[in-house]
Amino acid sequence: MKKIKYPLIILTVLLSTTLLANKPINKKVKAHRLETPIVIDGILDEPLYDQTPIDDFTQKEPDEGEPASERTHVWVGYDNEFIYFSAKLFDSEPELIDRALMRRDNWSNTDRFIIGIDTFFDKRTGFGFAVNAGGSMGDATISNDTWFDDSWDGIWDSEVSIDEEGWNVEIKIPFSQLRFNELDDMKWGINFERDIKRKNEESYYVMVPKDENGYASKMATLVGLEGIKMKQRIELLPYVVQKVQFLKHDDNDPFYSINQFKTSIGADFKIGIGSNLNLDATIFPDFGQVEVDPAVVNLSAFETFYQEKRPFFIEGASIFDFGQGGANNNWGFNFGTPELFYTRRIGRSPQVWPNSAYDYIDRPGETRILGAAKLSGKIDETWSIGAVSSFTERTYATLQLDGTQFDVRRTLREEIEPFTHYGVFRTQKQFNDSKQGLGVIFTSVNRDVSNSNIKSKLVNQAYTFGTDGWIFLDEDETYVITGSAVGSYTSGSKDAIEIKQRQSYRYAQRPDATTALLDTNLTFLSGWYSRVMLNKQKGNFYINAALGAVSPGFEYNDLGFQWNANKINGHLVLGYKWYDPDKIFRKKYLYLAHSQSFDFEGDNISNFLMNFIRMEFLNYYNIGWRFGYSFEAISVSRTRGGPKTLSPAGFFVGTNISSDRRKPVIVEFSINYNQNEIGGTGYGFEFEFEWKPLPQLNLSIEPGYNYNNSFIQWVARKEDYKAVNTFGTRYVFAEMKQQSISADIRLDWIFTPQISLQLFIQPLISVGKYSHFKELAVPRTLDYNYYGENGSTITYDSENSEYTVDPDGSGKSNFTFYNPDFNFKSFRANMVFRYEVLPGSILYFVWTNDRVNYENQGNFNVTNDFINLWETDTDNVFLLKFTYWIDM
Repeated sequence: MKKIKYPLIILTVLLSTTLLANKPINKKVKAHRLETPIVIDGILDEPLYDQTPIDDFTQKEPDEGEPASERTHVWVGYDNEFIYFSAKLFDSEPELIDRALMRRDNWSNTDRFIIGIDTFFDKRTGFGFAVNAGGSMGDATISNDTWFDDSWDGIWDSEVSIDEEGWNVEIKIPFSQLRFNELDDMKWGINFERDIKRKNEESYYVMVPKDENGYASKMATLVGLEGIKMKQRIELLPYVVQKVQFLKHDDNDPFYSINQFKTSIGADFKIGIGSNLNLDATIFPDFGQVEVDPAVVNLSAFETFYQEKRPFFIEGASIFDFGQGGANNNWGFNFGTPELFYTRRIGRSPQVWPNSAYDYIDRPGETRILGAAKLSGKIDETWSIGAVSSFTERTYATLQLDGTQFDVRRTLREEIEPFTHYGVFRTQKQFNDSKQGLGVIFTSVNRDVSNSNIKSKLVNQAYTFGTDGWIFLDEDETYVITGSAVGSYTSGSKDAIEIKQRQSYRYAQRPDATTALLDTNLTFLSGWYSRVMLNKQKGNFYINAALGAVSPGFEYNDLGFQWNANKINGHLVLGYKWYDPDKIFRKKYLYLAHSQSFDFEGDNISNFLMNFIRMEFLNYYNIGWRFGYSFEAISVSRTRGGPKTLSPAGFFVGTNISSDRRKPVIVEFSINYNQNEIGGTGYGFEFEFEWKPLPQLNLSIEPGYNYNNSFIQWVARKEDYKAVNTFGTRYVFAEMKQQSISADIRLDWIFTPQISLQLFIQPLISVGKYSHFKELAVPRTLDYNYYGENGSTITYDSENSEYTVDPDGSGKSNFTFYNPDFNFKSFRANMVFRYEVLPGSILYFVWTNDRVNYENQGNFNVTNDFINLWETDTDNVFLLKFTYWIDM
């Protein structure tokens, strides 16, 4: 077994670094109890504004440490139900204030006032609230000291006004929207930020230098919150959805009209348990997403990852983060931390197809979620907790064969997804003023697999149990070690476990495997994962190093997203950051990295060097550079479960340039090139154009082109006992030339902070042409036998679109395979009209257009491809959704 060693380098770096002590944050902010509530109108005319304001702001950008260029006055008030934040943001040129209207949680460059509060005073977590001069709002939760998650949408109110002195903002946040420990005399962490777009200025009440680290841990102390008694929090959010579909279909399909018009109703509940815990529950939830997934072309052996977009799951998702606490940076390098809770597994498309033959099928596109509940919050200021429980219904496909329909009332329905429970429990405890942390996570999937077809395809139980934590090595919190360990256990029928063993991240069926061999009698899988990482949190010099391993039997894909098993990985990253401007650049970053991976058979499966450089000019233009070199390594996955092959050495290089993002017109250009030692090449470029002609209108267009010439692209496998060198199977590859052109087009039209229209359009054309077919000659090499040479023959039948190969010229080993050429054309459009009628009560109107075409396989002709795509039949889906927030 080969080992990866970096300790000598790491030790040298640690010994050569001088650690400085933190300066304590002594600033305090007084919250004033109000006799009468503040009227939220943006006019600062209440008695609160007679109090002495907070006005000590310091620049972080562009001139770190200098006083803010414009004065800012801030006040904090509260009553029994609300906490109020108000600010007078003076501006010597009020006509130049950026009043852009933006959709909620758009954190683009603008004139903005931001509040950060640490309600548990734990120096790790909190909430963020932002309002810009146009009245647009944003909010987020804070975790791990510096991480912001804007998926949370709280119910709060704000108003702005602009006058000859600058602009004003008033903000009202219900205590019921926050979580905190209810005490007679509470202390919270607090910080304020003011951004001025035209000056590219960021100023803070507590400014953390660029070479330092921290946000929640560096906050000032909010005092004066006395006698706050949290009322019982009960919120109800009923919804109604009307969906109309006009889809491509066979005119004789009896199921089309049944599914064309759908009405859904349901409700979400939020119940406060004390002042620091929330229980979210849902009945017949609407877990459909308003925005569409992008179209992709995936030629790899691995699953495509899609981001979660359903509100129930994305809100508060950071509490379930695992293995990354403590460190402000986590490098993966083909390893990373396992995503044990991939929420899109819940309500996924059914995984099993019917066994019976059919002419027409009514197969649901998703599994209905019967109900779900989520508990999240803190037991005290150092102890967080989160849990999710969800049930999905047993799902059936209805079939029609020879004009006879089998439905639920009469005879046959085919089960395609079993009744399933998904569960997650997560908790984490911090110690010694957050200098140490320890957490655990538990996930479970339990299925009722009574149906024989289901039982042969899906496991009945899948569990993971993990622990993670961190420890800072010094009082200054410059160096931190993070670690995690997970165990997994999965059980099911022999057939279901065999499917797990054959997954692309494991390939236990490899004929040359020497460890963790395929065992068709197994009824369970078990395995483990572990990783430890060192990270330098601050300073000019940077280091990050990690060592991890995941066993062959580690399995968590039933509720997680898995792409790794059977691997030992290590990496070292060294870097330097220049924060002080010079005569050309405002700041510069340089990183050098090395990573290696081995499997449990001792083979080097990955070995590469990487270099990243980023520089910002004095005029706020940016340029970046990246370079990498991969050494020869063994490939486990190229033959899709066959013997190992050799991956050629190669390199990649790329650069990107972007303009000043303060301007109405922003451009960015990037270009990449790669090449390997056997002649494979690839290149691509992307261009981003963003234009803001009016404060309420934003248009962005991101076209791109990519070319890839792969010399060993997977095609097929064919069993042949005469292929003795490759274990009785011929592994067919080809040279593939792939060209792709695409564009992401977005239009945001913000009528008011409460009313917006968003349009997303994505055309995509991807064409692959295969030639020079061949087969692997010798495992663990780059040796291939080309068809049509040395006595072998290959012919093409255009009528049936298939190739016939005689690999040895004997006429006795002939086999065929379909022409793998492809021409995938897609056009997706998604329009969302959003109207927040009242705080928390939202009306959506959504239109989705989707068309796909496959004509002219292997021929790339942009004009013809667009014509074919435009003339193809299209799917149109219209959706009207209304949710109404009731505070009980």
